[in-house]
Amino acid sequence: MSLLHFSHTCVSSPLNDVIGANNDKDNHLIRALYKPWLAAALDLGSNSFHVTIVDTRAKPYRVVCRYGEKVQLGAGLNDANELSETAIVRALACIKGMAQRMAGVAPKNRHVIATNTLRVAHNRQRFIEQAELVLQTPIKVVSGEDEADLIFRGVLEELQTKTLQEQAKLVIDIGGGSTEIVCGQWQPQLLNSYAMGCVAYSQRFFTSRKITEVALNAAIAEAQATVQVHLNDYLACSWQVCIGSSGTIKALAALSERREQGLGILDRASMQAVRQKILQFTTLDEVHLQHLRPDRGEVLPAGYAIMQGVMQAFDLDKVYFSTGALREGAISRYIN
Repeated sequence: MSLLHFSHTCVSSPLNDVIGANNDKDNHLIRALYKPWLAAALDLGSNSFHVTIVDTRAKPYRVVCRYGEKVQLGAGLNDANELSETAIVRALACIKGMAQRMAGVAPKNRHVIATNTLRVAHNRQRFIEQAELVLQTPIKVVSGEDEADLIFRGVLEELQTKTLQEQAKLVIDIGGGSTEIVCGQWQPQLLNSYAMGCVAYSQRFFTSRKITEVALNAAIAEAQATVQVHLNDYLACSWQVCIGSSGTIKALAALSERREQGLGILDRASMQAVRQKILQFTTLDEVHLQHLRPDRGEVLPAGYAIMQGVMQAFDLDKVYFSTGALREGAISRYIN
């Protein structure tokens, strides 16, 4: 599997030439070239790894780099929840590139968050120990609840519309290995993490990479049943607006081509249109659509199914898309 690069706005650093430094002179040079006002948040997700680097000298912080690579770490888990050697090697290759992009950031200002796949992988230390040597900073493997809290913080930080900021929010984030749903206004009031993600559902429901209406409906029904067990708890939160974040909902919002209050939105009509587009294809490898980033195609049917199941469970007629998510939440928590 080749690594796909996206959202690349990073500027190369002279430190890239001395990443492999292993003597006192080179280490002194590296320390001298660190920019103390830079901070980074790196998200080691089940589908992709993403880094955001910010300049902290002004408020709000100025983003100087966003970069991501599709790694599909979650696809490397076997039935015993052990990562394959191939997946570890693939992920470490990405980590080396991420370290180069964070070369100007002092290690103490690098905040690395690992989510569902590294939560459940029994042999995660094989990857983590090698990755920490490259990154020169600890990797925080967060719980599902902590991940949900970071996502909520990130959404709140990035909402530019005062009306949406002040309303009670239902926040949905569909990742590669898990889905987080949070309810609250300024702080999370209720949060849950569900072991369903676009990579996991792709493997589970679209066997042999075949797309069928039966498989799509089965995935939707499973997602709906999974979250419906907490439905009454969420209804008690009395949210006023629903906001989605991260790659799956970003892709669905792009396909919907609808906007409101300056944000992309999903609604029932746009989700039905996406369903029809998906069912035009017979395999995951064929999914290529206008407004859809090429690397999202193979996980779109599973991501759509999870979102549709959640919308049906909560009877949602509209979901706004926010650019804020886990990395922005990590910046808010650890840098502030």
